[in-house]
Amino acid sequence: MKRSDIYRKSIINQILTEGQSSNNRVSFSYDREKNSGFYSEIITLDEIKQSTNDFTEEISVEGFLENFIHNRIGVILEESGYSINMNAIDINSTNFYDGYELNIPILKENSELFEDLFSEIDAELEPKAEPTPPAPAPAPVPAPTAPAPAKIINKHVKNRVSDVPITKEPTAGQTPHLPTQAKARKTQNPRKVDLLLKSVFESKFVDYKLSTDVGDWKPIKTLKADGKLMITWESVKEPTLLVETILFPADSNKVKIKVKNRKGQVFIDHFFEIYRIPTDAFLSERFFRKTYFNLLKKFIDTRVITLEPFNTQFIFWKTDNPNFSYSFSSPNKNKIILDLISFISTARKPILDDFFEQNNLKHKQGYLQTLLDAAEAAGIFRFKREGNEIIILKGPNYKPFLDGKVRRVTS
Repeated sequence: MKRSDIYRKSIINQILTEGQSSNNRVSFSYDREKNSGFYSEIITLDEIKQSTNDFTEEISVEGFLENFIHNRIGVILEESGYSINMNAIDINSTNFYDGYELNIPILKENSELFEDLFSEIDAELEPKAEPTPPAPAPAPVPAPTAPAPAKIINKHVKNRVSDVPITKEPTAGQTPHLPTQAKARKTQNPRKVDLLLKSVFESKFVDYKLSTDVGDWKPIKTLKADGKLMITWESVKEPTLLVETILFPADSNKVKIKVKNRKGQVFIDHFFEIYRIPTDAFLSERFFRKTYFNLLKKFIDTRVITLEPFNTQFIFWKTDNPNFSYSFSSPNKNKIILDLISFISTARKPILDDFFEQNNLKHKQGYLQTLLDAAEAAGIFRFKREGNEIIILKGPNYKPFLDGKVRRVTS
C-alpha cells in the first residue's frame, strides 16, 4: 500500500472514530439505515500527471481513475469494512474545473461468508466414504491408559506455500510442507470454482436485466461448455443479437465473449482478463455484481453499440489521444460543458477569452485545453480564429450531444 493510501486510510478511520476529517479534500459519509454513502475526494490534473509520470505509466486519465478507484480506494474501503457500489459509480462526472471531484458510492459489506449454502458442492468434490461393516460384539473394556500425545505435522519445518495457478491441482510437489487437507484450502480448485459460479448465477441472477445505452439485456441460456459456465445474453430491443460469454475457459483467468446473430454469424470475438478468481459463494456473488456485469456493460456501450441496428441511433467519435478521458455521453455530466452551452446561447459574439473572463477561469486556461480539444474532436464545438480572437461555434454534433446521442467508441 502506498504512503498516500495509508494516509487516506487514517483519514477514514479518523472520520469513523472522531466524526471529522483533517483534510478538507477528503470526506466520508454513510447512512446505516439505507446502507449507502459516499467517499469523496478532489484530485487535480497536475497530481494525476505526477502520479503517472506524465502518462508514461497510464495510457489515459480514464485508465488512471479506474485503477485508482478499483485497486486503491476499493482496497482501503474493504479494509474498513465497506465496498464500492458498482451499480451507481460514474467516474466521468465532475464539477471541478482543474481536476476531478470523485464521489464514490459505498455499501457496508456483509462480513459473513455463505459457504454453508453450497456444502453440497464440497460433498460432491470429496471422495465418498466406503460403507462400514457391522460392528463386532463388544469386547471387555480395558483399563484406561494415558492419552497419546497430539500428532504434530512438520514440527521442525517452516511452512512455505508458493502460489499455485488455477490450472493446476495441488500436489505434494507444489506444496511439500502442507498436509493434504490444508492444500485444498490453500489453493484454488477449478472444478469448485465452476460449480460455485453456476450455483450463484442460477440462484441470484437468472432473472437479472443488464441496463445499457442500447436497452436492457437478459440471460436466456446458462449452459456448461466442458464444465464451464456459459451465459448467453439477448437484447430486449433486438432479440436477433446475442452476446455469449464463457467464464474461465480451459481453467484460464479470462472471460471469453462473442457477439453473434441467431444464425451463428460472429461479429465480435473478444475476452476480458480477470485478476481475482472467486473461491467461495460470497466472492462469486461479488464477482458477478462488481466485475462481470460492469465489464459486460462497458463492452456493450462501446463495442456492441457500433453494430446494426444500434449504430443508426447514435453519433460516434473516436480518438487515440491518451489525455482524452471524456466520453460526452450526457450533456449534464460536466459543468464546464454546461457553462459553454449557456455562453454560446446568450453571448452576442462567443469569444473564448470572454468565456474565461466571465467564469474567472483565466488562470486555469491550461487545465481546460484538453477538455476543449476533446469536445472539438467529438464534434460538439468548433473554434474559429478571427484576428487575435478565438470564436466558439456549434459543431456538427452539437444537437446530437444535447439529445444524448453522442458516444465515444474504442478501437
